[in-house]
Amino acid sequence: MVWVNPSRSVWMVGLGVCAEGGGEVSLPIIPPAGPWFGGWAFDPRRPWRDFDHERWVLPEVIAWWDGRNTRWLAFGKEGTPLDQLEERLDRVEERDPITQRAPLRQVGDGRAAYEALVQAAVDSLNAELNKLVVARAIELESDEPIPERSILKALEARNPACWTFLVRGRDGSAFVGSSPELLCEAKGRQFSTDALAGTAPPEDGERLLASDKDRREHQVVVDDLRARLDPYVTKLEVPQTPQLKRLASLVHLHTPITATLRDDVNPLRVARVLHPTPAVAGTPRGKALDWLAANEGFDRGLYCGAVGAVGPDSVTLAVALRSALIRGKSVNVFVGAGVVRGSTPEAEWLETERKAQTMLSALGVERG
Repeated sequence: MVWVNPSRSVWMVGLGVCAEGGGEVSLPIIPPAGPWFGGWAFDPRRPWRDFDHERWVLPEVIAWWDGRNTRWLAFGKEGTPLDQLEERLDRVEERDPITQRAPLRQVGDGRAAYEALVQAAVDSLNAELNKLVVARAIELESDEPIPERSILKALEARNPACWTFLVRGRDGSAFVGSSPELLCEAKGRQFSTDALAGTAPPEDGERLLASDKDRREHQVVVDDLRARLDPYVTKLEVPQTPQLKRLASLVHLHTPITATLRDDVNPLRVARVLHPTPAVAGTPRGKALDWLAANEGFDRGLYCGAVGAVGPDSVTLAVALRSALIRGKSVNVFVGAGVVRGSTPEAEWLETERKAQTMLSALGVERG
C-alpha cells in the first residue's frame, strides 16, 4: 500500500502482509495498532479478479517520511523474535523510479458506447431515480511492464493536495490513483467529509458556480451526506454555498462538512453509511446501484470505492477516483460523470475526457 498527501505531510508505504482482515467485524484494530491499509469496493457485487470486495492489511514493514527523515517500523505475529524483525528491515531497499517508459497505446475509442450509456441514463431518470453516475474504462497497453513507482511519483508531483494511493491485488496487480475527494477523516469524535460534485476546466470556475445544472447535482450530494450523518452526530456543520476546489487540470464544486460524532459511534461505521455517495453512484442509492450493475458493462471493483488507513484512534479514507488498474503490460483508466436532468451525452463525454487527464498525464499519455 502507498498512501501519500504532500499537503498534509503524509508519505507512507506498507510492504508485505503481517496480518489481514476482511470486513467490519474481522478488522482487528487493536492489537496491533497499525495503521491498517486497505478499503472496499464500490459495489460488493462487482469486484475485480484477485481483489477482495474488502480487504485490510497490516504490513510487515511500514515506512514513512516526515519531511526530513525516513523512518521504519516492522510488525510480526505475537512472539516473533526481535532479530527476525530487524532482519526484515534490513531486506528493504529504496529504489529510484524508472523515468524511461515504453509508450502506451489506447485500445479502441469507446465514445459511441459511452454516449449511448449516458443517453440511456438520461432516459431512465424519473420520479424514483433522479441521478446516475455513469463510468467507463479507457484501455491502454504497452510492450513492457508498466512501472508503478514512476506513475506514483508523477501523481504525487502533479496533485500535491490529493490522496495518492496504491492498493495491491493478490496477483500482484496494482490499483493506483490520486483522489481529490475525502470520504471521511476522523480523529477521536471529530469527523469530516467532502461533498464534491460539479466539474469544469480550471478557467471556468465562475461559470461552474453559476451553473444551475451543476449546482443541482452538487446539492444532491450535500443533502444526502447531511441526512446520513445526522443520526450519528451531536453537531453538524454544513456551509450554505459551495466553494471551488482547484486542481491541476480541473475545478470542482466543493462543500466541506464537519461533525462531532456521538460517543457510542465508530467512525468506520459512519464511513460505511456514507458510501457510496451520490457523487459516485446516484440517488436513490439502491436503485442507482442496481441500474449501474445492469447497464455499465464492466466491474468497477475498487474504482469509486474507499481506500485509506485505519488506526486505533483515527480513520482516513478517500473515494478512489482519478485511478487506474495496472496488470503487467495493460492498464485501465477509470472515469465517470454525473447524469441529471439537463445532462447531454457530449458534455458528459467531455467531462470524462478532462477527468482522465490526471491519470493519463502520469502515464505519459497526451491527448488533444
